[in-house]
Amino acid sequence: MKRKLLLAVSCLLLPLAMRAQTPTDDTFTVSDLEWDGEDYFFTVSLTGTKNYVGYNLDIFLPTGITVMNDVDEGYYVYINTDDGVYPYKGKGNNKTYYHTVSCNVLPGNQLRVACASNENKEFTATSGALFNVYVAIDEATFTSSFSPKPIVRLSGMNLTAVEEGRSAKYVPADYACRPFTTGIPTARTLAVNVSAANKIGTLILPFDTALPSGLKAYTCSGAEGDLLTLSPAQSISTCTPYIVYAESGYSGSLSGTATLTDGSNVTDVFASGYLTGVLTGTTVSTGYILQDQGSGPLFYDADGANFMLPAGRCYLTPSGDSSAKSFRFRFDNADGISETLTPSLGEDWRGLLYDLSGRRVIAPARGIYIQGTRKIIVK
Repeated sequence: MKRKLLLAVSCLLLPLAMRAQTPTDDTFTVSDLEWDGEDYFFTVSLTGTKNYVGYNLDIFLPTGITVMNDVDEGYYVYINTDDGVYPYKGKGNNKTYYHTVSCNVLPGNQLRVACASNENKEFTATSGALFNVYVAIDEATFTSSFSPKPIVRLSGMNLTAVEEGRSAKYVPADYACRPFTTGIPTARTLAVNVSAANKIGTLILPFDTALPSGLKAYTCSGAEGDLLTLSPAQSISTCTPYIVYAESGYSGSLSGTATLTDGSNVTDVFASGYLTGVLTGTTVSTGYILQDQGSGPLFYDADGANFMLPAGRCYLTPSGDSSAKSFRFRFDNADGISETLTPSLGEDWRGLLYDLSGRRVIAPARGIYIQGTRKIIVK
């Protein structure tokens, strides 16, 4: 049994009442993880301007961190009463509690918390700690996670005040943060695979590492028409997107210590030059996606279609407007690869025709086609 007061748990929480809602700069915050000698927990606090009578919010926890649960006692969410902290500041040892806090864990690793006073009693401070959430950490999940530091999101937030005898709803903006560093395993071992048939792939990692034998990496910061110019990298840098090349294919694992150089970044999307990499699975509908549509690997225009990009992959995001339906590759000679990778190796790419969707055409009918960097009209 924890030393703090266990909150009452409600199996089902009713939807939020639909009332007039006023935006506010008051905000909830999430602390780093702390260790109490037995378990990890984090504290949710409020930086406010009013003496509220209640609040509710949804906390979306990252994969690998779950709210602890006890069959008899329920979820480990505790009112933060140590040293008379908010919301009961100044009541000394004889605390009187007017508020009830309920919580429930919903699908998607979502913790819903609601606090209310049956007597509309106000909190005794405008800011301070609200409650603690005890959590379990799955080390195996983080060992194989591309995300360098987990992201916590807060949403569905309301703060309730009593004004002129009626309840008033104040709504803080949704909030996302990377608060957890303590207790999060940083040693990662991640699988990397490049098809022997295609030779080309994309890669972004949450750590620095040397390139293994047989795998080359390139940055991309420019293009000439539909031809990308790639510059060789000597190693893999944290949160940097690359195009990778393996002449005979590559299958192996890379290891390192996950770090996050930009602490203000609250997404797992990182851009550099013409490439954007994702460290969590992301749906992409713009830019260019690496595909093999029958003519070897090219970056094809997503053209508004939804593509699920797995963690550790990248897509092409050229600067400015581009009319190209696809992009091919030219490697810098400095790495010993002198060829330009064309839609069909061994053929003169300038003689190949593609329709406006990027598909190779053998026997063109009437219409507009792409030949190299030119448009061809067949009448």
